[in-house]
Amino acid sequence: MLVAVDLGNSAIKFGAFDGARLVASERVDSRRSLAEDVIPPSMLSGAADAVALASSPARAAELAAWSPRPIRVLGDEVRAAFRTSYDRPSELGLDRIAAMAAARELTGGGAVAVVSVGTAVTVDILDRDGRFLAVAIAPGLRSAADGLHAAAPHLPYPSIEPGATRVPARGSADSLRNGHVLGLAGLVDRLLDEAAGAAGGPGVVILTGGDAQVVAQHLRTVHRVEPHLVLHGIRILHTTVCR
Repeated sequence: MLVAVDLGNSAIKFGAFDGARLVASERVDSRRSLAEDVIPPSMLSGAADAVALASSPARAAELAAWSPRPIRVLGDEVRAAFRTSYDRPSELGLDRIAAMAAARELTGGGAVAVVSVGTAVTVDILDRDGRFLAVAIAPGLRSAADGLHAAAPHLPYPSIEPGATRVPARGSADSLRNGHVLGLAGLVDRLLDEAAGAAGGPGVVILTGGDAQVVAQHLRTVHRVEPHLVLHGIRILHTTVCR
């Protein structure tokens, strides 16, 4: 069994793999300390291998200090997985690389776009030549809602859970939900158009991230949702690219 850990900005996600099959997974708020045993120590101790990806060096150090067993933390070696459009490849988030590695395996090659909807929204596409074309980074739903609430605290905090929207709006709550959810869906559709143009044609579109389901039903672009894309990418990078 392989345990993969994704220490993200807003959530800690971990899963257990039997070969390529994800047999168990969990997601907890990243504000919780690893010292609370949010990752069961028994899961790590019983694994044949353990590997992690961290959003910051501090989180990686915290994991190494807490873990009951040695755990591999993927780093800059991950960048060898793809050629990228960035002038400075070191600026490309490792989680974006992991997600694209999983998307490539899931689709079997060809152009594929990945939209991650979390603390930030990222849109990237892998062209038919296997080049990673970074497209955009934008505020995620909750980041945008937090920013507006801080700037205009008299407005209600928008509902950003999965579900329908109401147009025309019947009040400020509806308008705020429409602005955040439908607005982000429209943003993603436009950015996917830009991605297709950069790659010389559209590809398979995969949504992932904690808020992917909130946006998915409102997109006009044909897509599929893969909630554990980064965990699969961590497994792939560990067992192939970064072996």
